[in-house]
Amino acid sequence: MKTKELVFSLTSFNGTSGDEDEIAQKIMPMLEGSYTDRLGNVLASYNPEGKTKVLIEAHIDRIGFIVTEIDDDGFLRLTKCGGIDLRTSIGAPVAVFGKKTLFGVICSVPPHLQSGDDKDKKLRLEDLAVDIGMKKEEAEKIVSIGDRVLIHSEQSSLLNENIVASSLDDRAGAASVIIAAKRLKDKLKNINLQVALNTREEVGGQGAAASVFSLDPEIAICVDAGFGIDYYTNGAGTIALGKGPSIGIAPVLDRKLTEKLIELAEENSIPYQHDVMSRTTGTDADEVSNSRCGVKTALLSIPVRSMHNQAETANLRDIELTAKLIEAFVLYMEAEND
Repeated sequence: MKTKELVFSLTSFNGTSGDEDEIAQKIMPMLEGSYTDRLGNVLASYNPEGKTKVLIEAHIDRIGFIVTEIDDDGFLRLTKCGGIDLRTSIGAPVAVFGKKTLFGVICSVPPHLQSGDDKDKKLRLEDLAVDIGMKKEEAEKIVSIGDRVLIHSEQSSLLNENIVASSLDDRAGAASVIIAAKRLKDKLKNINLQVALNTREEVGGQGAAASVFSLDPEIAICVDAGFGIDYYTNGAGTIALGKGPSIGIAPVLDRKLTEKLIELAEENSIPYQHDVMSRTTGTDADEVSNSRCGVKTALLSIPVRSMHNQAETANLRDIELTAKLIEAFVLYMEAEND
């Protein structure tokens, strides 16, 4: 499967935080010998007799909404599932995952009916409602409190290998991990390569905490989305699309491991960027590094524009280069343990 086909396949499935069964079931056939644990993480281990356990990790959950109420007029009221940007929600088409999948739209008050105060008012969750075209009695037969709602968006290709899709945070990272694992699984003699595609990152990283406690790796490379430079940014805290993954630098990350990734990127002519963080990373790397007695952890970030929007943008080359750097690191560890 080509990279774009893989990414578009991964981004087409449901899997809001805490409800990742669909995406997990789709991923398992892509990873030989994989299985799910109690929290729904997709795990695999290649060459389990290897001297050193090296984990490659990304998360598979995505942001969305949860139904909190069906009001008297049949409209669905919502709360967040993860850090979705409410500004992008008004008028958006949605999929509602009830007893069957329904399509609806998040209601929008026409500008003709807004007062001056309405136009300037900050959008609140209580202002959102989904219209599924049903009366309350009809809706209650299909939709239940707790059902998940996703903004429905189309996948598209832009110029220069850029792509647009929902949940590129972090299905792009999952694609890199899957590509690297497929390339490496038959090349191992000395390393036990562990793969974790984890749940619940967007709501606290509980999936990573559980899977890493179970796998007990010594070294981990985590892959997540990083803030791609956008039209409104000045470059601070952001990374450019098409220029390779960002290698994270932060107190919670292992400095020697980070430096080795930089060295390997340069030796293998893999373009890379830096992302410096003053404390934690806000990714699964924080949970991974703190699991059990501690795990030496590094972070690779794939640049993504318009993050936590229904139309995130990434570059296929960055996804492929991330997989290439993961492969270079694992092969380095393989040689070191010979």
